[in-house]
Amino acid sequence: MEIKFERYFFQSEFLSPVNGFDSVSVPTEVRIDPLTKRRSRIITWALPDKGKFDFSKMIEESKGCIFCPENVLLKTPLFLKEIVPEGRISIGNAVGFPNLFPAGAYGSVIVLCKEHFLNLHEFTPEVYEDGFKVAVEIIRKTMAYDPDARFWQISQNYLLPGGSSILHPHLQVIGDPIPTNEMESLLEASASYFQRNQTLFWNDLVRTEEGLGERYIATSGKVHWFVSYAPIGFNEVCATVEGHSSLTTLSQEEISAFAKGIVSTLKYYYDKNLNSFNLGFYSITDEDHHQLLLRIISRSPIQPYYLNDWTSFEVLQSELTLNIYPEVLCREIRPYFS
Repeated sequence: MEIKFERYFFQSEFLSPVNGFDSVSVPTEVRIDPLTKRRSRIITWALPDKGKFDFSKMIEESKGCIFCPENVLLKTPLFLKEIVPEGRISIGNAVGFPNLFPAGAYGSVIVLCKEHFLNLHEFTPEVYEDGFKVAVEIIRKTMAYDPDARFWQISQNYLLPGGSSILHPHLQVIGDPIPTNEMESLLEASASYFQRNQTLFWNDLVRTEEGLGERYIATSGKVHWFVSYAPIGFNEVCATVEGHSSLTTLSQEEISAFAKGIVSTLKYYYDKNLNSFNLGFYSITDEDHHQLLLRIISRSPIQPYYLNDWTSFEVLQSELTLNIYPEVLCREIRPYFS
């Protein structure tokens, strides 16, 4: 087993006007991801919390959108009959259909609920269970039509800071015959790890993190929740499931476990006065060295004067800066999973 948690420590020293121009020393920690070797930069300062945002005006101005119940079956696209003869896929309150503005070979949208807006503490496991079941059907039916579409991202962009132009809760399901940059990085690193160790990285990571207890959150059956050692996003929470590389092979119990963990994470975000987030599954069919992975990250909360959470570090240096230690995040969020 070859799980290494590498890091660098730096100190920046200067004369601070806050301290009467006495000398101060401010730490920065750079961590290296044990699989991909990507670096993350942890700083110790943060902007002040501005409290919870009032969404009432935004809700009023945008209600009756294309995803609302009175419009979703009238104004959204239909799948090709060769893929989905019925045109759309509905399970519970979730409705899936092609994306009018796709970003891949097969782009779909899943409206998660009838409610036009849900704050983070209002999401329920049932909302995500229905949505994931629709996603599974979309992937299965599309792959029956085109077996080369093996690489799938199931994602959620929530609110404007998360990249969503529509307030109504929904998922994106995108399938391609080629991987995304991140998928390719994960696949190459996982295959290289297996060649060196003859073991699956994700199983070794889960066992190591569970033994250390610093970043391991909880387990539900074969679904393991943990905090990334070197995050790629703010307040990053991860989950992986033993024995599966694709969303399509999960059992009902495993789908429920993912849904409950997502809801627990969103409740933690809400209590921290966060309101925007991204989540994404990396679902790849027939990859022996890959294991289904979920990441959830918070984004800068939407406020009257919004500050983007990506700077030149992230955009031009491909190195995230974050202001909470993963071990602290793990201690704070663990009670939400109990």
